[in-house]
Formats: sequence, C-alpha cells, structure tokens
Amino acid sequence: MSSPRLAYLLKKFPRLSETFILGEILSQERMGRDIHVFSRRSPDDEPRHPELAHLKATIENLPHYREIDPWDTLFADDWDAEAVFSKVGRVVREGKTWEHPRFPSLLVEALHLLRRTNELGIQHIHSHFATDSAIVAMILNMLGGPTYSITAHAKDIYRNTVKPELLSKIFENSAFSITVCDANARYLAETIDEKGARQVRRLYNGIDLDSFEFTESGRDEGHVLSIGRLVEKKGFHILFDAAKLLKDKGLAFRLSIVGEGEDREQLLEQIERLGIGDIVTMHGAMDQGQVRVLMGKATVFALPCIIGDDGNRDALPTVLLESLAMGLPCISTPVTGIPEILDNGGCGLIVPEHDVAATAQAIEQLLGDEARRREFSRLGRERAETLFNTKKNAQILFDFFEEALNREGQSCESPT
Repeated sequence: MSSPRLAYLLKKFPRLSETFILGEILSQERMGRDIHVFSRRSPDDEPRHPELAHLKATIENLPHYREIDPWDTLFADDWDAEAVFSKVGRVVREGKTWEHPRFPSLLVEALHLLRRTNELGIQHIHSHFATDSAIVAMILNMLGGPTYSITAHAKDIYRNTVKPELLSKIFENSAFSITVCDANARYLAETIDEKGARQVRRLYNGIDLDSFEFTESGRDEGHVLSIGRLVEKKGFHILFDAAKLLKDKGLAFRLSIVGEGEDREQLLEQIERLGIGDIVTMHGAMDQGQVRVLMGKATVFALPCIIGDDGNRDALPTVLLESLAMGLPCISTPVTGIPEILDNGGCGLIVPEHDVAATAQAIEQLLGDEARRREFSRLGRERAETLFNTKKNAQILFDFFEEALNREGQSCESPT
C-alpha cells in the first residue's frame, strides 16, 4: 500500500527565485513521499533549474478562477450537495469578517480543489507563504477537504498590509505551521493570538550540501558577488553606493549581480549615474548550475539586506546558506534571520542596515585579508552542515507530515 498522498499548493511553480521550495519537494521525494503539486498560476517564462528534471511530482496548473464553474462541484451527482452547501454557507459567513478583497475568487478555487483533492486521494496540503494559497488551503479544509500546513517566510508576516487577525486564523486552523528562523517565531509570538502561536514550529530551510561543493582554492582575485531579486529589500542600491566609494578609493575589484526584478531600470540608472559601469556586471537571471559556478569563483559574497518601506524583508536568504556551503565568505546585515545564518558575526561580517560606509569597509577588509576569508570559509561550511543540511531538516519535515497525515479526526469528513 502506498503512503498517504501529500500535495503542495503554491502560487506559481516552478519559480527561479524559490529554489528552497524545489529543493524541499525533491528532498521529500527522495525519502519516498508521493507528492502532487498544484500551481495556482502558470509559471513565468524564465530559466529553469536543472534540478527540476529530477522532480517526480505531477505539476497541475489550476484554471483561472474565472474559468471555474463552482456549480459543477456543488451539483455534481457524486457529491452530497446539502453537506457541501451547509459548509459553503459557514465559510461565506466567516469569510466576510476577514475583509479580504479576493475572498470570492479564493472560495471558487477552493471548491475546484475540493473535487480534485478527492479525486486524487490527497489527504494533506502544504503551502509556502501565509498568503492567498494558504487561505485557499484553509477554506478547502473548512469545506471538508484535506488538512493543511504552511511555511511562513517574511513578506507574508512582516508587510504592513498583513492583518494579524487573519494571519492568526491561518495558523490556528493549520495542522502545523512552520517558520524559517527564530526571529520570525519571536515576532509571531508577539503579533498573533495564542492559539495561532501554539501551532508555530521553527524549521530552517535546508540545502543539498552535496550540490554545493566546498571551495577554497581557485577563486578570482577581487571578485564580489551578489545574488537576488532586484527589489528594495535586497539592498543593491546600497551595494552600488559602496562600490562607488571603493572605486574612488582606488581599490581594484569587480562586482557581479545575478537576478531580475522590478528595480532593474532604477539600478541601471544608478550604475550610470555613479560611473561604476566598468566594474559592475548585471548578469540577469541564472539557473542554479550557473550560480554555483560564480559562487565557486567569487572572493566575497555581499548582500546588504534592508527592511523595506512596506515592512517587507528577507527572513533566511537561501543564497547566504549556499554561500556558506561553498566556503564563500559573506557580508550582510542584522535583518531578521541573517544573524542566525552568520552566527552573529562568527562566520561572516554583519554591517548595519543602510550603512554604505560600513558595507564598503567590510568588502575592503575581506578582500584584503585572505586569512580571515579562509577562517570564514571553514566556519561557514561547518555551520551549513550543522544547521542547514537538507538531509537533516527534511527528515524533521517528513515527520511533521507523518504526524498530520496520521492524526485521526483532524479534518471534516469528505462530502462525497
């Protein structure tokens, strides 16, 4: 007999910037988990990570909510229409109190998934980010569908548009809820109600250490690397100002940026205004294989993250975990879970947010101190092996799923 079936419900899958989700699903599959992926939107036209070829799960793109006829579910011959209607009524009454602008469309998606999860034998759903996908999973459970769990990251809990009451409800109704760092767990304990907070478990994202080979020799001289979406919270504008200071000082170095995003044109204009185009290369989006090549050659990795004007921030940047694993010395800021990655400065340099001078000084210091770089390389790899090893963390998540799948009486009965 096969193990109970698990589904992931995501906004878009695959996504180049969400390597942690692909890695998580692959690690669960390697442990024997049978997984189905629901993507609520079609994926973007962007490079695909080579690791995607190893995915066994079926990826099912859901129809747009405007293309879904909820009456097909409500009046299907093989459904208990009265039971479904009574649950829909309860969901609508409660959903009105959430004051969520997309609640009607999310309810339609949930009705579609109620039928699909029943057809596929899905017993539990996991979502990343406590946003619309998690709300769909919660509504689906309220309608009598599978239990659900979520992983909360950063934008979904810190943005000033987040409603603590709705966030509390998402956590409270879940079988369990994960967040990716201790800083997030502390914030949630202070922000959501006690019932919701009791469901929260901290579990670091893991990476496949076998795919990120530790490298000390053969690195380029004076090569600074940064990787991330070109958005405010990554702090690329601060990095460019720091690069200008170092160039004016006469330091010989070059800066490579990997990523795409909404701030691209703004950042290109900044490069031109500062006159640093001769030392900055904007590589655009790259797959993970290409990124690993750059990480293996660079001298220093710099990511001066900040808290955005809307409260958005990084929680546990995957690129920092990958840099540690490859022995690439890191510079970052004390935002959210970053001190947990860099051991509060024990295996990388931490500079204040928005501090251009301190960022420049840290880059100059590491570029000029090979012994310090080697020390950070060794300690960083050790920390990655201890805290961010996907083989260890995947087993913990596997056990969480087993607990949810085996818990009796947790979900409502199916309306079939």
